[in-house]
Amino acid sequence: MLHLNSEPSSTDSSYAATESKSNGAGVPIWKVLVFDSFCRDVVSTVLRVNDLRDNGVTVHMLLESQRSSISDVPAVYFVQPTTENIKHIVDDIVRDLYELYYVNFSTSLPRTLLEDFAVQTTASGTSHQIAQVYDQYLNFLCPEENMFSLHFPNTFEAIHNPSMTDTAMGALIDKIVTALFSVLLTLKTIPTICAPRGNAAEMVATRLDAKLREHIMNSRHNLFADSAEDIVAQSRRPVLVLLDRDLDLSSMLTHSWTYQALIHDLYDIRLNQVSIVQGDDSGRTSKRSYDINANDAFWESNAMLPFPEVAINIDDASNAFKREADEITRMGGVKSLDEVGDLNMGASTKQLQRAITTLPELTARKANIDMHMNIATSLLEMIKERQLDVLFQMEEQLGRQTKASILEAINDPEKKNPQDKLRLFALYMLANDGLRPGDIEECEAALKLAGCDLASLEYIRKLRSLNKMNASITSPALGTGTSAGPSGDLLGKFSSISNRLAGFTDSSSLGSIFSNVRNLLPSRKQLPVTCLVESAMGNRTNAGGLGAGLRSAAGGSSSTAARMFEDFVHFDPKQARRGNLAGSNANALRGSLAADGAAQEAIVFVVGGGNYVEYQNLMEFAQRSTPRKHIVYGSTDIVNASSFLAQLSRLNASS
Repeated sequence: MLHLNSEPSSTDSSYAATESKSNGAGVPIWKVLVFDSFCRDVVSTVLRVNDLRDNGVTVHMLLESQRSSISDVPAVYFVQPTTENIKHIVDDIVRDLYELYYVNFSTSLPRTLLEDFAVQTTASGTSHQIAQVYDQYLNFLCPEENMFSLHFPNTFEAIHNPSMTDTAMGALIDKIVTALFSVLLTLKTIPTICAPRGNAAEMVATRLDAKLREHIMNSRHNLFADSAEDIVAQSRRPVLVLLDRDLDLSSMLTHSWTYQALIHDLYDIRLNQVSIVQGDDSGRTSKRSYDINANDAFWESNAMLPFPEVAINIDDASNAFKREADEITRMGGVKSLDEVGDLNMGASTKQLQRAITTLPELTARKANIDMHMNIATSLLEMIKERQLDVLFQMEEQLGRQTKASILEAINDPEKKNPQDKLRLFALYMLANDGLRPGDIEECEAALKLAGCDLASLEYIRKLRSLNKMNASITSPALGTGTSAGPSGDLLGKFSSISNRLAGFTDSSSLGSIFSNVRNLLPSRKQLPVTCLVESAMGNRTNAGGLGAGLRSAAGGSSSTAARMFEDFVHFDPKQARRGNLAGSNANALRGSLAADGAAQEAIVFVVGGGNYVEYQNLMEFAQRSTPRKHIVYGSTDIVNASSFLAQLSRLNASS
């Protein structure tokens, strides 16, 4: 799209070679990018300002903003197909803001709007300035390689709101279906579809099946036709598992211990950007934002690791950097990288050349290490302040907790965050379906004294009553966590670690500090979503490998998931027969897909919000399976515990 919808060159990152096709002179075509707020978020998730500049975009602006004329450059528009956006584009053309207009819609432009667009531009005599009109089918966000979000906030609240009309619900389901169609088109695949009965996921499955079937059967130009040539790909069709958030509330409330999930829980990751508020000794606070770059090798290798391991890896990376920096400065005859501009010209030519060529890479590495160092320092401070290590340990061993231990944690003044206490009790309540009313009232009274707002907890109880949740599938695995060791000793270690991280030039190693806390690692268990996906993919794992180990660790959740999956509705958009393939037809479909090997691939989508805890659990399952599976995880929005609790509180007020 940024290359005016021509294929970018694989050998020339400057894009000039590709652009030469348009101007015939090999001169880069500099352009303006105009987008609406939604499409801005789509772009911001995967590209930064430098990336846009590398692709010839000199200026990027919002469609709704006041913009001055730049009449000698073309403009690339990337907007949603709405009446308002078309009016803005026509106004820009009439005002002659740009030279040519390359219009890209995030999804399919309805014929009525296309005709309206044509009528308005023809009437103004400006249609000749429109160089292209494309449907891009990019109305979703992609924060990770195997993760996507539809960027529909508060969907769980909208679906469960009693004031939600049938018309509004139908419009929301259609939006989800349209976005999922774009995801499948981007992946160039037509999957089989399965979903639990009776809720929003089944509605999405039914309408998505109809949309795919209609497109395949009736469209003059089948957008999936290109992928039909790949026989191997067609023989390995994935299964699309659509799930409702109601199936597992616990995963949205649990405290995590992995780097990426911990950052999202404490600071939120929005559009692949992390904002951290830091204070100094004088009490002043400042807000710093960090971009999570897709090319960040450290992030890629550490995002899913437990935080203690990440802290050690940061220390190792900083030590390796310092060794290389010392070598470069020694060769150049200077004291630091900042003085490389004053190189000793008496050094050999090879040494000078190496110092100069290595400097940009070292500078970028230093900035990256500094970023992760600052993030890790802030995380450690939050861990100490909120005793997150203790909470994580208790939740990993939730089956061993008693009312007394939960009350002790609620009443502990050292645990200063009321929401953490509320989350702990909510998880305990979800994991223990047989709690006595008196015990619940006693814990709720303690939560009130601790300053907790119980509205979200009240709604969880209402929802459980309405849905008659099965505790064995909606609660985390009980009693399967790895022993975490004394928490008091761990906090002492954290104090020392925080001091070490704060001093970048400290030569001490973090490895020795974490040597006694490596056993505080997440237990290898499957979350309910992962158990259901395993069943949907045929539950085929080596008897002595991951499957057996995880099923035993999950405390029976896999067998429960298998029973639940038997009642799922199943669709195959490629079959001539429409509707749910129930009973023997569903079994025949699963058997056919298993024989074709398609069960090695899955697309998982949660209606009502997802998080990085589920994403990482699915990725771990996929990576350790034999043969290795490929799973893509998506949801209506990526939500942390604080945002999810806020939705529950508002629902309680409206119910």
